[in-house]
Amino acid sequence: MIYIMAGVLRVMMTICSLLIGAVLGTRYKVFCLPPVILAAALAIAVLDRIHHLSFSSTALSVLAVGVALQIGYLLGAIIRALLTSPARADAYLRDRSASIS
Repeated sequence: MIYIMAGVLRVMMTICSLLIGAVLGTRYKVFCLPPVILAAALAIAVLDRIHHLSFSSTALSVLAVGVALQIGYLLGAIIRALLTSPARADAYLRDRSASIS
């Protein structure tokens, strides 16, 4: 019974991580991902130890959440790029190229 619940919770965590990653992708730069992934991994490890789940189950959960956060971030960044007006994108690129040179 606990393994069925663990599977359902893993799917729910993965879906939530996908959505959280999409929100992060629309708002922040990519440097926000490593701390979020580490915090999620720590939380999963603690909760899995409390529920006496195996190490392989914990590793699978951490992997699924980490990948879902990254995919969600990518989708959020794509959405942000599509919703950004072309004039604003051009101004951003001009400012960025001026600061580089």
